[in-house]
Amino acid sequence: MLQDHLLVIATIILFASIVQSVAGFGFALLAVPLMVMFVDLHQAVIIATLLGTVSNLGQAWQLRHYQHRSIAYRFIVASCLGAPFGFALFKYADQNILKALLGLGVLFGVWMLARGRDMQHANVSIDWLMGWLSGVLLLATSTNGPPIVFTLQARRLNPDTQRATLNLIFSATGIFSIGVFTLAGKIHADELLVVLKATPVMLSGIFIGVVLRKHINAVVFKKIVLLLLTLGGLSSIVSSLLG
Repeated sequence: MLQDHLLVIATIILFASIVQSVAGFGFALLAVPLMVMFVDLHQAVIIATLLGTVSNLGQAWQLRHYQHRSIAYRFIVASCLGAPFGFALFKYADQNILKALLGLGVLFGVWMLARGRDMQHANVSIDWLMGWLSGVLLLATSTNGPPIVFTLQARRLNPDTQRATLNLIFSATGIFSIGVFTLAGKIHADELLVVLKATPVMLSGIFIGVVLRKHINAVVFKKIVLLLLTLGGLSSIVSSLLG
């Protein structure tokens, strides 16, 4: 039962929320692969989606003056178009295979970013493609960050703009995914109780992250992003093998 793993889940939530606050992303990317070592993947996805959306909404409001809204809107619409495919995977796909593919995809993206690929002047079709892929991952595993992070990093957005834009995108897509899960009857009392108990822990993590990010420059920021993506990718692969 979820309650038997509450302390472990709370610890994971604390760590993931600190990462989210510092980097502007990474909550579900780290929380889901870690949680699936202790609970069912579907439960981990629901918990991460609910908590992540609360976190993103708060930070989207806090950072609203830095948002790049034209880019955000493209990703939001594209994500919603990809979401039905992700929901089908959530219901029917072999989750271990899905997690392994996700991990490999994340590591490939890290390799691309580490090479310094520049897409500042790339066609907006890249945004639509990566947004669609993010939408698929959104409902399949809740780890929808990598395609969007890859694109924003490659477009050379500064850290404040990237954090703000990511949180705006994830807020909108999070609300959308909660609506889909609710209508499909996938959110249960056990998950809601865990979310209620873990919310104060998440808020504490966000506060710690806000303090930490004041001391992080752009170069360090990029290194943190690459490290977190690598850890997330490896965690997904490990959890698929252990599953």
